[in-house]
Amino acid sequence: MANGDGPPPFELWPEHQEAFEVFHACRTQWRVVAGAAGAWFQGLDFGAVDVAMRRLGIPRARQREVFLQLQVMEDEGIAVLNV
Repeated sequence: MANGDGPPPFELWPEHQEAFEVFHACRTQWRVVAGAAGAWFQGLDFGAVDVAMRRLGIPRARQREVFLQLQVMEDEGIAVLNV
């Protein structure tokens, strides 16, 4: 992506850092249904999300908030992936 051809940079607010890290850690953990029409991304495997939160050391008291933020990212990911 030379000469500025890549996607524009983005700003990550500190209060979303944990959710971003979990989302990135789960980037290969999508539930996908394949059929005649192609692949359909259903969402993240929540078992993998739980493992990622533990491995990343997300405090138990923060996991609900991080999960809610992650669901927003998941919804946007589904919209982009299922175009």
